[in-house]
Amino acid sequence: MAVTDPLLLGIDIGTSNIKAALVTPAGRVVVQAQQPYPTQHLRRGWVEQNPDDWWQGTAAVVRQVMAGFRPEQVAGIGVSGQGCAATLVDERGAVVRPALIWMDSRAETQCDILRQCCADAILRINGKQPAPYNADPKLMWLAQHEPESIRRARYSLTATAYINFRLTGETVMNTSDASILFAFDLRRETWSSDLIAAFGLPTSLYPPVRACQDVIGGLTPAAADALGLKAGTPVIAGGEDTSSAGLALGIAAAGETFLSLGTAGTVYVADDTVLVHPDLLTFLHVLPGTSLIGGSLIAAGAALDWCRRLLPGDWPFEQLTGLASTSEIGSGGVIFLPYLNGELQPINDGYARGVFFGLNFSTGTAQLVRATMEGVAYAIEHNLHIARQLGITIDRIRVVGKPARNPFWCQLIADVTGRVVESEPENAGAPLGNALLGAAGLGLRADPVAQELHRNLRAFEPDASAHEQYTRLFDIYRALYPALKPQFARLYAAAHPNDTPRL
Repeated sequence: MAVTDPLLLGIDIGTSNIKAALVTPAGRVVVQAQQPYPTQHLRRGWVEQNPDDWWQGTAAVVRQVMAGFRPEQVAGIGVSGQGCAATLVDERGAVVRPALIWMDSRAETQCDILRQCCADAILRINGKQPAPYNADPKLMWLAQHEPESIRRARYSLTATAYINFRLTGETVMNTSDASILFAFDLRRETWSSDLIAAFGLPTSLYPPVRACQDVIGGLTPAAADALGLKAGTPVIAGGEDTSSAGLALGIAAAGETFLSLGTAGTVYVADDTVLVHPDLLTFLHVLPGTSLIGGSLIAAGAALDWCRRLLPGDWPFEQLTGLASTSEIGSGGVIFLPYLNGELQPINDGYARGVFFGLNFSTGTAQLVRATMEGVAYAIEHNLHIARQLGITIDRIRVVGKPARNPFWCQLIADVTGRVVESEPENAGAPLGNALLGAAGLGLRADPVAQELHRNLRAFEPDASAHEQYTRLFDIYRALYPALKPQFARLYAAAHPNDTPRL
């Protein structure tokens, strides 16, 4: 493909794959590729990755997308990545130990300490509740159990910040990525020394923070050689993967909402203020003056995949959703709680488990499959319901991911939420967002928001009658978890007698 425009290289360090794309300043994706890398599950709740695998994967995927293109065609680079990976580096930038990624839950005891000492302050300043996915309690765990690692460390970086360091030699963190960490003050857009002191951690572990569009440096000769690029190529600070993906979907103005559906799910609403709620997450968008509030679902597509595996034979997803469409609204009086491995927002409960409520002699396979899909839609609406209680107006939901290709599921989400659902399943995601950030940061486009890319979306209008029925069912769905919450922890204790859950 002959391309005469300058190109922006967008990179995203995901939980299991590294993705890269070459994009024109107008937002046209020229080529994209991905590269897997390993994860170490050391024991229950201990999940680590080797930062050098991130770097080697980055080099491999960049060389894939650069095949057929000249290094000088790349005008700039933008990176995003999985948030919260606690990555310790020493004075020379050498990795002290493998990174504890967001999936690692060993720091539950440290979170209990935070809940007792400073949960209100974390919520007020940072917009979140203590939970072990985040880097700060992981650092507290390391300070207690591996103090030598903390003593050796100069900085704790995220996946994004580490790759940017390998690209430029600069140890900085972008504001969106930094705002995920509990120690970040969302309104002042800097680290909170008071929170860091409450965590008992050295302030020096937290690196300097830069705006997402800022150029932080040029590609070093060593990095250029590893990636097959030109030394000195500008690198911007980049973003956190969720916020970069939101930019790729054109989410910019207050009330604009995006839903990413894959194995898991995320749903976030943009706002021009910093609103917080104890059941949701708030962090900074990659766009100045904009925040995102919402939450993540552990099982979205994974819930339907679980349902599929229970059935005899090998059911294609299209056939499975076709079966669900033969069931009536409300699945014959069956409601599914999709908490198959605990849940993040808005219930924030690692002990919660999946529940079919209302089973009866008339319940068949079609009802169970539809109830599973409806349960995921209720979980999405649960987060949006709380956001609306804060005064946020939500008109449309832009949805991306493989399940977004399915018209039945998109219509179901529209009917449950009562909002227009716009499907954009082929969006390139975070790498595209990073490329647009880079184009704006380098003056190759005036605005990183490329609404012109989103003109031909398929829209699903909510059915008023269906929404009325789902509103009544959603009220029952919301009442089920509070009624069952004490029993989830008791069930976990009974099923895992050698563990001691926090009851």
